[in-house]
Amino acid sequence: MSTTLASTTFATAFVTTFTSLVRAAAKRTGFVASILVNRWMAKQLCDFTDHELADIGLSRSDVREAFGGPLYADPSLRLAAIARGNSVTMNSVVARRPESVDFTPLVRGREE
Repeated sequence: MSTTLASTTFATAFVTTFTSLVRAAAKRTGFVASILVNRWMAKQLCDFTDHELADIGLSRSDVREAFGGPLYADPSLRLAAIARGNSVTMNSVVARRPESVDFTPLVRGREE
């Protein structure tokens, strides 16, 4: 009876450990696959014109910089951060712009 209990305990421990290893391997494989897919999708930005890149807040040098990191790094995260930083810079430029623009009210008769 004691060998049956020991065998059952060993089998349970083996199955639990094996399951944990398979889950960890699957998670790592999914992580690597998502990085590869994101690298492939970000690589499509190389086919964009400079004007199209500017529309999404990037430049050609931003794309080169994002791919300059290690292979295991996800360039799409870097591109998003660069675009977000560029939009903050652009918003500060746009926020200052009305001072230099001749403003004409849309509704006549309400000039102050």
